[in-house]
Amino acid sequence: MRLVPAFTSVGAHFDREVLSALDKAGVSADLVLTHVEREDSVAVTAVSARITSGLAPGTEIDPPVEGRCARFPGQSILTGVHHVAEIVEATAIDEVVGIGAAVTPDTRVDTGGFVRPEYRDGLLVLLVEPAAGGVFQPAEVEQPHECCAGSH
Repeated sequence: MRLVPAFTSVGAHFDREVLSALDKAGVSADLVLTHVEREDSVAVTAVSARITSGLAPGTEIDPPVEGRCARFPGQSILTGVHHVAEIVEATAIDEVVGIGAAVTPDTRVDTGGFVRPEYRDGLLVLLVEPAAGGVFQPAEVEQPHECCAGSH
């Protein structure tokens, strides 16, 4: 199932609206992805989902191909600090990749309670970067700071 929602928010707010809309419709999905559709003259943010229940029998579903993942199995346990090995073992995340530095199974990742891995080539990949205190953090954070004092 592919959805092109009529939402105007972006980022974490968009995620909440999409997940809420699916839940209210009684549709269960174990993977929910947002991505950019560039097929028309204007690019739009779209949603793909791997539906697990809540649709009529025989409903055809286009499985997600790529995008940033707003819902995935095991997501709820990713609060606080976890070792890379634990993240891969306990969730649907297949791989944790360091940006600018290598990670090992013992590398600690402070999730901040917000994790948005990328789904690509059939794998769920969490991008992380070095953070203060000798830990890594997800490359996408829930509340990014404004650069340039918000002047652009």
